[in-house]
Amino acid sequence: MVLYWFELKKLLASAAVWGFLAACLLFNMIVVIVQGHDDYADVVGAVSKETGVVLDDAFHERLLRAASGGGLSAHQLERLQHETRGVTDVFDGYETRTIAERYVAAAGITGWFAEAMRDKYAALQKAVDAKAKRDESLTLYFAGSTHARHQFLFDTLTGWLITEGALVAVLLVLLSAGYETIHRTGHVVYATKTGREVLRPKLAAALTAGIGAYFVLAFATFLVHLGLSEYGSVWNSSVSSLFNYRIDFVAGLRPFVTWHSFSVLTYGLAMIGAGAALVLCFSLIAFGIGLFVRNGYLAFLVFLIANATAVVLPIQIPHAAEAVLAAKYAAMLLPVWLWLKHGIWFTDGDIDIIWPHFETVGLCVSLAAAAASRLLAARHFRKRNLS
Repeated sequence: MVLYWFELKKLLASAAVWGFLAACLLFNMIVVIVQGHDDYADVVGAVSKETGVVLDDAFHERLLRAASGGGLSAHQLERLQHETRGVTDVFDGYETRTIAERYVAAAGITGWFAEAMRDKYAALQKAVDAKAKRDESLTLYFAGSTHARHQFLFDTLTGWLITEGALVAVLLVLLSAGYETIHRTGHVVYATKTGREVLRPKLAAALTAGIGAYFVLAFATFLVHLGLSEYGSVWNSSVSSLFNYRIDFVAGLRPFVTWHSFSVLTYGLAMIGAGAALVLCFSLIAFGIGLFVRNGYLAFLVFLIANATAVVLPIQIPHAAEAVLAAKYAAMLLPVWLWLKHGIWFTDGDIDIIWPHFETVGLCVSLAAAAASRLLAARHFRKRNLS
């Protein structure tokens, strides 16, 4: 435990790390101020405190009372009434098999892969039917501003946070793994009683600092965003509101369907939690690379090249042999692909995904593989000549 605290203090004493964190926060502030403002969304959020978020008859009565109390202008009242009056549940009669058939046809897949795609959407149909029974789509969210605010919050802003968190965490683990090499203290440290077992407190300290940095970035960024925006009772809206939708270039415009029932709040917490798990995956991978590659700058370059290769190769794989195609679909579970697809986490995914709950499956597989690679790297390090 003493070594853990010493290693953690070394990382926290790095001015470069704090400088990078400050730059990330400044960038996030600019993104929030420039892209995060939406007057109408703020009006809807403020009014939702009085109207609630369930679109029933009582909602319209409360809306009129809110307008009479000065909470809405005439134009805003007219717009909100137009958007919410006479709405129907988008999940009533909605069939997901058409998505599967369009994906199968567009991808040109056959056999097991085509059946796996159809099975995924057969399973999704059960989730859709359950949402229809609960009238999940008949909630306010941000009314006509829902899609833009949702994309900003859970695609743009969350995407930047995961990217920054991963970069900070990777820099920290590489700094920890290569600290003795940088300061030429390896022969002294590794000759002690603890010796090369110091890798354990090093990794624990690096992971603590990396995940902690991610949560600090997320907390500070959302604190500013929420300070400049009005959410009111919108947190209780279903993320699968009828106002939320996905722009799918293959299957067309379609509802935002999640496997489970999420409110805006619980979806946000799930996204942040999954982001932390993804940051952990990248950290473990980077630590393993740092044990193989002594130079920290070169190790970071190897990390970037490895992830870039994991992105490019699946795109270049033709629809040929089943084994090759299986590798392409398996690649969608890699951390870098999970990062690229963060905007559709907890949904059915897209044409490249044949796995239900792909983000959960991918994170579990990636964490297991990253942990195994770290053990192999540690084994190699224990036998490596230090000279």
